[in-house]
Amino acid sequence: MQLLRDVTGASYSDMHVSGHSLGAHVAGYAGERTPGLGRITGLDPADPYFEYEDPRVRLDPDDAEFVDVIHSDGNSFITLGFGLFQPIGDADFYPNGGKQQPGCGDESTTIDLSCDHSRAHEFFLDSITSDCTYLAYPCTLWEVDNDPSACNYCPFGQCSYMGYNADQSRARGVFYLETNDQAPYCLQ
Repeated sequence: MQLLRDVTGASYSDMHVSGHSLGAHVAGYAGERTPGLGRITGLDPADPYFEYEDPRVRLDPDDAEFVDVIHSDGNSFITLGFGLFQPIGDADFYPNGGKQQPGCGDESTTIDLSCDHSRAHEFFLDSITSDCTYLAYPCTLWEVDNDPSACNYCPFGQCSYMGYNADQSRARGVFYLETNDQAPYCLQ
């Protein structure tokens, strides 16, 4: 990023860093050391030794001007979940509840332990290549985990967009949406 700035005159505020799993936390370290970084997208940030730890050792909202996170495998590490469930960004998205994704580990396939975890970067890529907006509804973390049906409206325009267009909304907080079980994932 420093080379880009020095050679091209690019501004850190125009830069967007994304990382998956441990890479999400590495992106946080990069942002912590790059004052004024514009955006970090965390794609199912890793759980073990990061969830509910000091923000200095994991991705957090202070690492960039805008931090958005897609949580796709937030089950406990004990039950083979690889991503954390804790909200750690300015906007945290929990597609399908953020723990198990449709089409992962169903009865017609062998169990792929990384399917839920990998779905976060698949959603992000799909949000770039499709015309769909991935509209996400404001929710509480309790509702996401226990009653996501309560998260189905946009009070006062407080919905957001998951994925590449997340920075197009000023809404911040926890968001819920449902997806298809295969690409294209967006339901709209």
